[in-house]
Amino acid sequence: MKNIVFLDRDTFPKRISIPRPNFKNSWKDYSFTRKNEIISRIRKAHIIVTNKTQLKRSTLKYAKNLELIAITATGTNIIDLDYCKDKKINICNLRDYASISVAEHVFALILSLFKQLKGLEKDIKNDIWQKSKVFALLNRRISDLHDKNIGIVGKGSIGKQVKKIASSFNMNVQFFSVRNFNKAQFKKFLSENDIITIHCPLDKNTLNLITTKEFKMMKKSSIIINTARGGIINEMDLVNAIQKKIIGGAGIDVASIEPPKKNHPYYKIINKENFLWTPHTAWASDRTLNLAIKQLINNIDSYYKNKPKNLV
Repeated sequence: MKNIVFLDRDTFPKRISIPRPNFKNSWKDYSFTRKNEIISRIRKAHIIVTNKTQLKRSTLKYAKNLELIAITATGTNIIDLDYCKDKKINICNLRDYASISVAEHVFALILSLFKQLKGLEKDIKNDIWQKSKVFALLNRRISDLHDKNIGIVGKGSIGKQVKKIASSFNMNVQFFSVRNFNKAQFKKFLSENDIITIHCPLDKNTLNLITTKEFKMMKKSSIIINTARGGIINEMDLVNAIQKKIIGGAGIDVASIEPPKKNHPYYKIINKENFLWTPHTAWASDRTLNLAIKQLINNIDSYYKNKPKNLV
């Protein structure tokens, strides 16, 4: 019998059912797990399932039976990877499950910004269209995606899906790899593209990848999209870039601390027509949520069939 604990079940909605693995197990769901609750909940676990609950050396050392950590996401920054390697604790994550949902969300943000949807709706609410002397309100500059340059940071499954959609809009696509970072190439990449969209992991090399310095390299009309991780863009610097019109706009689905506190910098620009902020939902279509759970259980089953998948 394998003891399984899901430390943050409520990171998935209740309408998404979770089947059990195909071996004898005792599965325990916890809605959320606070820091001071982790040790007692993982102490007897053979398998830990987690989405965003952080597992550090200071808590993992109490889980003497631990064999596998199954992450219900792609990012691994919540796990002490070095400790797990030392103790031969295996980790599996999810791969390629959210690319369609995230890529579609990226274009929802891009189109909303390029077509000025937030501002135009505001104009109707303020009776500006209603007072117009002509049939169409033409007070805002609206752009097409056709023949625009889009720069994609990261060439994984999401980045490739973004390229696929971009191609259908007849856009010019350019990739940049953070693994082989070149400062001169990055400057050129930022300066040439009308849209920068981020699809790379958050790690020590990508933390604050985009700051005021990088914003100043971009076109004044360009927009930046981040559906990856909050810390990749310096959030105070993005606020400054929007307020001082250094760039044309931004569409953001993430924050460095989630959920954000009331003093988060983005609240300073939340009402700006050229700024969109969604609550980390780019990945969260029902189709994707079900795919994630299916892959999670498959990862666990495969591991105990000695055919491990998606090991980190």
